[in-house]
Amino acid sequence: MSAGVEDALPFMRWLHFVAAVSLVGVFSFQFFIGAPAWREAARAGSGVDPRTFAAQLRWIGVAALGLTLFSATGWLLLQASVMSGEPLAAVLHGGVAATVLRRTQVGHVWLGRILLLTLLALVLLSWTCAKQSSRVSLTLGLVLASAQLLGLVWAGHAGAARGLRGAVEQTADAIHLLAAGIWLGGLVPLALLLGAAGRADDSGWLVVAQTASTRFSRLGLLCVLSLLATGIVNSWFLVGDLGALWGTDYGRCLLLKLALLGVTLAIAGVNRLRLIPRVSSFAVTAGVNPARRTIQALQRNTAIEVGLGFLILGVVGLLGTLPPAAHPHRHLSLTGTREESSTCLASRAIRPGW
Repeated sequence: MSAGVEDALPFMRWLHFVAAVSLVGVFSFQFFIGAPAWREAARAGSGVDPRTFAAQLRWIGVAALGLTLFSATGWLLLQASVMSGEPLAAVLHGGVAATVLRRTQVGHVWLGRILLLTLLALVLLSWTCAKQSSRVSLTLGLVLASAQLLGLVWAGHAGAARGLRGAVEQTADAIHLLAAGIWLGGLVPLALLLGAAGRADDSGWLVVAQTASTRFSRLGLLCVLSLLATGIVNSWFLVGDLGALWGTDYGRCLLLKLALLGVTLAIAGVNRLRLIPRVSSFAVTAGVNPARRTIQALQRNTAIEVGLGFLILGVVGLLGTLPPAAHPHRHLSLTGTREESSTCLASRAIRPGW
């Protein structure tokens, strides 16, 4: 196995997290934020047409779905190479990939998520053909997108735990992933919507921007609180103490993640406490023009949050390839890092739940 394979694994994991989170964001944003904002604009008598924005969301969904499938396959092959110690060519043609798919938890999770993504592709196809999303298709899409993201619980450190501890870790990890999907994944659609509102002259766009930003702020606060609570639980199990936090690669990467999250939350706080109330204070009868500068500032901050969020996911991609700080010698092949012996794949793979 080449060093390039181990170096590529964190990148592929990052790519996968970005795509899978964005997929959840497309459906959660339209379900919780976009559709209610358009309904509010319609009640205000606005003639704003939501179809252009909906088309942009569909294409983001299609791109995220394709990237999720691609990166999931790349992740599986790279992880199989790391676990077995074999080069990628041997993984593809020497039966290693087939063994991983049939006999490991990693492979079973991959197959289940591919099935969910296939069903999600059908939902996106129906949405594209219909040119607009029904509540049923949005609900189904959100459920499938969330389920495929939650499957990652069993592709990381939490998936290796058993018993009561395992149940707690996996529940916390699931809530953590879903909150990240709704919040970080929803930032891209929000930035697009605010960008459109900041360029428009129709007062209906001000209603859309006011409703969307207010609803997203409330939903984002719930997600952030969930992230912080479950992050504490995960850190308790995976880090252990302050010495491990400062003295291990895992702990230092976690500190980097927390630093990036802190900056992101600071920007989100400016949005929530200053810019969103200011946007909401403008009278709709005055049109978009008086509020344009504030909406553009809110859009700019949201775009910065997107960039920071993607950096956080990059650190998450790296964390999954490192041994937990609390268990530096416990490194199951489920995580697929260099401590795994190249001779263990066949013998360990036959164990259910490995």
